[in-house]
This record gives sequence, C-alpha cells and structure tokens, in this order.
Amino acid sequence: MKSVNPNLVFCQCLSNLPKNALACPIFNYDARKLSDFEVVKVFILANLCGWNNLRKIETGIRAKKDLQKEITTESFSHSQLSRRLAGLDTGQLADLLGRLASHFWLLKGASKGLHPNVGLIRIIDGTYVKLPNNAADWTAISKDSSGIKLHVRVAVADANCVFPEKMIPSTGNVSDSDAVNHIIDADETLYVMDRGYAHKTKIGGWLQQGIHFLVRCRKNFRMETLRSFKPTNPRVIKNELVSMLTRKEPLRYIYFKDDTGKDVHLLTERVELTEDEILETYKNRWYIELFFKWLKQHVKLDHLFSHSPTGIWNQMFIALITVALVEIMRLKIAPGKSAWTFLSTLQEYLFNPIGRLKKDFNRPLRKSNGRQKIPDRAKKSRDFGEDHAIVSPINRQHFVEKEKEKKRKKALEKDK
Repeated sequence: MKSVNPNLVFCQCLSNLPKNALACPIFNYDARKLSDFEVVKVFILANLCGWNNLRKIETGIRAKKDLQKEITTESFSHSQLSRRLAGLDTGQLADLLGRLASHFWLLKGASKGLHPNVGLIRIIDGTYVKLPNNAADWTAISKDSSGIKLHVRVAVADANCVFPEKMIPSTGNVSDSDAVNHIIDADETLYVMDRGYAHKTKIGGWLQQGIHFLVRCRKNFRMETLRSFKPTNPRVIKNELVSMLTRKEPLRYIYFKDDTGKDVHLLTERVELTEDEILETYKNRWYIELFFKWLKQHVKLDHLFSHSPTGIWNQMFIALITVALVEIMRLKIAPGKSAWTFLSTLQEYLFNPIGRLKKDFNRPLRKSNGRQKIPDRAKKSRDFGEDHAIVSPINRQHFVEKEKEKKRKKALEKDK
C-alpha cells in the first residue's frame, strides 16, 4: 500500500501524537491488522469526523483511501473495533494525554496566566456522563439513571486557551473528594475547586504537601478566626485569617454574595492575595464548565463504542486526547481563533492539504459597514399552495387570546 501524503490535515494532526508503548511491536505481536496505536488513531478520527457509531467508523475507513494508508489496512469490522478498544491499555492512554500536556507547555511556556499576581491556575472538577440502560448493571446511581463521571484537571494558560492535562474516570457514585488526589500535584500553580473537594482531610494533606489551592467550602465548615479584616469589596461580607483547627497553618477565608445573591465561602492558603484577586480567580472556575459543555457538544460522549468498563474508560481518554490534539494544532496554525471556530474549520478540511486550511484562516476578511437599517416593506401575500395541500391558516396569537378569554370567563364565574 502506498504511503499517505503527510501534508494532509489529518496526518498533520496525528503527527503531534507522541508514540509510547501502544506503538511498540512487542505489544502488538498478535495484532493481525491494526496496531494499538493505529486503533487510537481510528477513534481520534472518528471523534473529528463525527462518526458516532462503530458501523459509521467501519464505513468511513472503507470510504477514505488516505485513512486506509495511514492505518495500513483497507477494512476493519465494527465488532473488531469494539474488541480492540476494550483491549487498549488505559494507563498508556493516560500517558499519551500527559505527553500531549508536555507538548502544550512547550508551546505556551511563557504564559503567566490570567493575572500576574495569581499566576497560572489549574481547575479541577467533575462532569457526569449519562449512559444508556445497557450499562445500568454496574453504573446505576438510581433506579432510573446510570452513568459515569470524568474527574478532569484543566490548565488555563490565558483567556483563550484551556487544556485538559489529567483525567480519571469513575462510576457515577464516586464523590469528587475521593478522586481529587489522583489528579492534583504539588507544583507552583493555584488549584481552583468547588464545594465537592472541601474535605478537611484532603485540605490537610494539601497543606502538608505545599499545594496551593482555592476551594469553595460549605457554610458549616468548622474553623477558628485568627484575625478579621475590614472588607474593601462591597460584595464581601467577611475577610478573615483563620485556622482549620486540625492544622496550624493560617488560611484566608472570604465570605461573599455572588451576582445571584447566593452565599459563597472561599478558603485558600494564598493569604497574600487581595479580595478582588480571590474573587476573580474563583470566577475563572467557569472555564472548566465551558470546557465540559464544549466537550459534550463537539466530541460526543453519550454513544458508547464498547460496553465493557475498560472500553468506556478508553473511549473517554481518547475523547480528551482528541481535544488536546486539536488545541495543539490551533496553537501552531491559528492561535487567534477560538477553539470552536478552529475545530469546525478543521473538520471541513480534514482530508485536504494543510495549505488549504492555512489559506482559509489567513483569508482577508470583508469589511462591514455595520448593520444597515432596512426600510419597512409592504406585507407580501403568502402562497399556501392550496392546489396541492389542505390549509387552514392560524397563528399562535389565536391560542394566546383564546387562553386569555378562558381565564377571564373563569374569573367572572368565580366573582359571581
């Protein structure tokens, strides 16, 4: 089989995928067709192409000659794909994601985060993925629902750049605090977390390891006030230096009301930060919520390619690897574009030369004179095509008025 053109967009994207044990011949000695590394490539392309079931992937492989050259096979059945996905080494997929994170920081090494005094922040949170009933025998969280959780750590390098660095999946009944220590590290960045992670034992361990954190705690979280400061921000109710009773290290406690009037209690060991810096940093936790929304909308996670637990974990890791590859490509080709704009354009040019993709991003934009005022036009008569259909035109306002009249009559009868 002839080699594929390396300048094709999908080849350029896959070239950023670092090789590890999945590509080693020793680990693939019994593979008759695809190596484990090529299986990963197939599912990455399935995510990029929107092939949301195994039969579509099978058809896509047969239809794309360049893809066949890349994975060195002309066909692969959907049942084989499911078995091979479940047979991948999940630890090696986690290693791939970690290596992509290292590549990302080579591209963004000079980044200082969103605020110079706060520095880089990493956000930890979990998202629930509802699964179909065929997974209810081991992922049930109630009689009507079953699903899994993805506990993810993302790095916020700047306002336009969010990158998934680590992930550990779990069944839906595992709490956030039980998963957090699998994805948190003792580095110089500030970890931002929500209420599910404010567990005293965990916080004590972070203090012992020197981990910087900003976590939302519950209102009944027990602490001792060491010193009180007068709030400078009108939304802040309390600004205190506190201790956790079980540890001697001082912590900063901020109690404020958010834009909706809800009480928010924050705890951090970064006692030197100002009120505004702490509030703004916690507000940036919203980046991971936007990331989860983007992930679920554009890298579909609700359709399973495998029913085995390992196959599901592998599918989730490959989804994050896909997002990581797209973000690295964006930084290399069009760093000024948003993640959604870049992905949608990348998908259209996936099997075209990379030059066409770059040309699209570099095309001159048309100048606009702004929104023009359109003069009022006479209402046109509508052709209902009554020669070929039975039409009784009626608009929504008819039913609105009818409902109002019914309520008016009821009110009159009640008054009588």
